[in-house]
Amino acid sequence: MNQVTEFLNYRNAIYRNWPLKFWKSGEYQVIQEKLHECRDGHSFTDLYCPGRLNLFRELSLLRPEQVRVVIVGQDPYPDPVLATGVAFSIPKSVTTLPGSLVNIYKEYHDDLGFDPPKHGDLTRWVEEGVLLWNAFPTCAIGRPGSHHWCEYEVLTRELIRFLDDQKSVFVFLGRVAQAFASECSEPEWCIKTSHPSPLGANKGFLGSRIFTRVNWTLGKLGKEPINWR
Repeated sequence: MNQVTEFLNYRNAIYRNWPLKFWKSGEYQVIQEKLHECRDGHSFTDLYCPGRLNLFRELSLLRPEQVRVVIVGQDPYPDPVLATGVAFSIPKSVTTLPGSLVNIYKEYHDDLGFDPPKHGDLTRWVEEGVLLWNAFPTCAIGRPGSHHWCEYEVLTRELIRFLDDQKSVFVFLGRVAQAFASECSEPEWCIKTSHPSPLGANKGFLGSRIFTRVNWTLGKLGKEPINWR
């Protein structure tokens, strides 16, 4: 299977599983045009993160009915080695963790008492029904915040409303993510903290106990807790 066919099969599976109006919108067409401009014209090489074969990857790992918790960050790591299409998660083979993930694991340890994992692959949480989503799903390599496009805002707002209808619990990490919290119908289902990046972690994220708070909120909704271990 060549890369183009692999890409089309991957993307079509996401469209089928996530019936969002966005996929047929003019905003999505604009996104595709902008990303094409951010691509090497002589090959299938992407000049943005996470790259087209991992774009929206978090949606390929979960069906809507499996989602119990949505953790919303800002945008991907601006390094193609780190960006996986799953917010905050990095490849298991990478041994040096980025600062945001170091702080997530610190809170994980302080809140739950578990030893931090030896790697940064968070797909185990995804398997538990945790959607790890970046409000702006791409950025240019080496340029965080470079793709804060209004068209992505349309996607993120629709996605939050879509999952709000099935009573998901939401965690908004940082000011950028919190701008989308107004799409939630029930404020008590929403947890807001600062971003776990080294610049923001001490402004509310560390000490927030988001893991136990998520499970407490799930219990109030009559849902099973997340096994974070």
